[in-house]
Amino acid sequence: MSAEEFRLHMGNDFFRTAYQLACQLGLYLEDQDKYTPRFTHSITEDEAEEYLEHWIQCYYAPNPFTKSLNGLSEPVYVVEELIKYLEQHNSSANLKDALTNIFHDPMGNMDIMTNALNNYSKVIVVKDGFAKLETNYKDYMRQMPNRNDKEAFFKNFDVENRKQKIVTNSLTNKYRPYITAIKSKPFLLLAGISGTGKSRIVRELARACWDEGTDEYKAQKPKNFQMVQVKPNWHDSSDLIGYVSRVSGKAEFVAGEFLKFIAKAWENTETPYFLCLDEMNLAPVEQYFAEYLSVIESRKSHEDGTVTTDPIVEKADEEWYFNLTASLTSDEDIRKQFNEQGICIPQNLIVVGTVNMDETTFSFSRKVLDRAMSIEMNEVDLHGGLTERNEPIGKLDKAELIGYAVDGVDVYAANKEVCETVLTYLDAVNSVLEGTPFKIAYRTRNEFLLYVVNNLPYKKGENDEELPQGYVVARALDEITSMKVLSRIEGDDTKVSDKLLDSLTETIEEGLKEVSGEENTVKSISLAKLKEMKDKLVSGYTSFWS
Repeated sequence: MSAEEFRLHMGNDFFRTAYQLACQLGLYLEDQDKYTPRFTHSITEDEAEEYLEHWIQCYYAPNPFTKSLNGLSEPVYVVEELIKYLEQHNSSANLKDALTNIFHDPMGNMDIMTNALNNYSKVIVVKDGFAKLETNYKDYMRQMPNRNDKEAFFKNFDVENRKQKIVTNSLTNKYRPYITAIKSKPFLLLAGISGTGKSRIVRELARACWDEGTDEYKAQKPKNFQMVQVKPNWHDSSDLIGYVSRVSGKAEFVAGEFLKFIAKAWENTETPYFLCLDEMNLAPVEQYFAEYLSVIESRKSHEDGTVTTDPIVEKADEEWYFNLTASLTSDEDIRKQFNEQGICIPQNLIVVGTVNMDETTFSFSRKVLDRAMSIEMNEVDLHGGLTERNEPIGKLDKAELIGYAVDGVDVYAANKEVCETVLTYLDAVNSVLEGTPFKIAYRTRNEFLLYVVNNLPYKKGENDEELPQGYVVARALDEITSMKVLSRIEGDDTKVSDKLLDSLTETIEEGLKEVSGEENTVKSISLAKLKEMKDKLVSGYTSFWS
């Protein structure tokens, strides 16, 4: 179609502004006075919206479709430079002043720029002329395609690559606590009575990492999911990680399922990999999983967004070790990494243990509970799943499950006000726990900060209404209190008293109301659990675990 025909066909409204023209010229290629669609099908509104979210990250000034700025001799990417500026100014600044400072010249079309940032950037919000960084901006920026890789950029919009996206800031279904807990720490315990679907949730989370319709999505067991049934006779890591055998007369490492799965995760680091330890507490966890419990605490975040750990299998300058790495992977780069650094835990590996509490299982030591996120799954809706299949999770991107932050310091600067709210709440809770073995320390503080910050994007209610930030923070505080504070409290009436539980109840209730506001109170799971624990104490002993 010629350029003139194209304009007549689309109508004047299609070309209202230079901004829209810039967008449309990304969707269509003009060559020798002809417009060629970059799509192989009609463009839907959703596809155009998704395109704009990618496009704005590559928007630069000056460009062919906007008024040039006199002070610029080279293209400057607007969003990237604006983020850098806001990072240097406590995450907020007057937008016009910021752009003038960046480009050394007043920028026109401020209303268009404001609209573009608010609707498509996902990382910057402009209100009353002031630009502010969203708390999770680093995660979104890491998802952006390479602006120099044109093929990869436009492949996002091919028919066969259409994705059923999950919309994080409107996700209000039951999967949010699992997703944000995993992002805060990739070690999760799912506790509950038998038959509540604990292992199924892990499998479905793994499935949600693939595009709907692909072979992996339709597979009974996606390749990024591994179920390992824990055996009651496990008292070391030989069955799970492996061991050195000399039966043949020479040393040979026999790799366990966990180690093999680690290697698979290294081969596909862009996809989250889920290891499900079914009935995890049939054997003493701190014995058969000792290496992992140690290594998970060695995680370190880096400026490029990667997280590294100490090796779970130390490198050895011996034949058995080189044979092991060769058997684990055919990828030369990964094998070289294993040989030089040992076998470490990849950032995309998530470990989930399902837990049943009865007379056949072991209780968890504080060492295990301190290192894991815990979610209880005892609620059963007998009417659920009869009229329709299980609620779909949607498409999960890597950044929604895999966090770059490990310690509180990684999120504090960009979320200072929220973090101070969390610390005030924690101080009050810790004052009640003073003098007990349940007092919390730095590890738990870090996990509180990470969990609350990771929940900030989830600010849409069930009817798509905007939830007040106070409510979002209080909801997350309530959940993490149950996961990390109450899960550690157990003992007879010499360790756990009515007075302690009453004081905790009062402090948590007041703290949550202060954060959420009286008119936006949270339906508290931690207060319900405290009531249950107090009722148990009548027998002389209480525990978080049912």
